[in-house]
Amino acid sequence: MKKVGTLPLLAMFLFVSGCQADMREPETPLPPADSDPQVVLQPVLSLNVGDCLMDQSTPIAADLVDIPLIDCDRPHESEVYAQIVLEGTGFPGVEDIANTAIASCMAEFARFVGIDHASSSLDFGYYYPTPSSWAVGDRSIFCVVVDPGVLTE
Repeated sequence: MKKVGTLPLLAMFLFVSGCQADMREPETPLPPADSDPQVVLQPVLSLNVGDCLMDQSTPIAADLVDIPLIDCDRPHESEVYAQIVLEGTGFPGVEDIANTAIASCMAEFARFVGIDHASSSLDFGYYYPTPSSWAVGDRSIFCVVVDPGVLTE
């Protein structure tokens, strides 16, 4: 399972759409995830829609096993808002998965947030299967919504 961050996605979105990025200063930063005893590591393959994460310090494009999970009543950095299940037996390739993730997460974003991505101050990222996670049955893309104004230090 790999994480795709919002900055590469936002850069691609801005290139395609011709919009300008909101370059406001971040609001109050959240404490680092590893300093909060309420944060637990959960296997990334067992994520569920509605899970809240402390994942902004998670390396972009890294193979992941565990992800920092926190109760949604507490301040958090992102929330899983959709799970897209891929079909097929052979690994389709990162480019095909990324295209599916972007289109699907953007469509689900509007349903979850209530307005389309271009009109929202929120952004999204996604976690997707890698060849090694695909080999053990991983077929899920997890879409996560983030508020770019709330960052950890």
